[in-house]
Amino acid sequence: MIMDIQFTTKAQDALGAAVRIAAANGNPQVEPLHLLDSLLQQGEGIATALLEAVGADVRTLTAQVRQALSALPSAQGSSVASPNLNQASFKVINTAQELAKERGDEYVSTEHLLIALSKDGGPGVSDRLAEAGATPAALLDALQKVRGSARVTTQDPEASFQALEKYGVDLTARAREGKIDPVIGRDEEVR
Repeated sequence: MIMDIQFTTKAQDALGAAVRIAAANGNPQVEPLHLLDSLLQQGEGIATALLEAVGADVRTLTAQVRQALSALPSAQGSSVASPNLNQASFKVINTAQELAKERGDEYVSTEHLLIALSKDGGPGVSDRLAEAGATPAALLDALQKVRGSARVTTQDPEASFQALEKYGVDLTARAREGKIDPVIGRDEEVR
């Protein structure tokens, strides 16, 4: 059951945000689409990094998800005040838990949820992610590059996975972007 699953802080935030998004839209149930929207709203998280690593346009994907959310049936009253997870959302969470176990992780994290959405998100979610290039296989490859062999053993692992990007400067990327001045007067040293 969902109560037995250990989630990272970011994964808990994503699930909570999905419930709030469903309630704000007047949706009686939390769909996988709500969960995808909440992951996209996290911005600098691992889920966004994975999507960018597979070449997905996060802005376009976010716009498509928001448009699909507005098309979901809505209601008013007490039935939508606290929406519950539907079967498809439970399936996504169970798939995420299986992915975490396969990787030897102790906690279900946002990357597990994203990969589970691409696998079992159902029509409108898995299809949309696949169109953006975020297939389960592509996301798993990107996860391996972003995370390496690191395991999720704490409730806040996202901070350590991209420590180099957070605390370092990628000089090669800055040079590509033209943000580094050319070396002048150092011909001997450059050769």
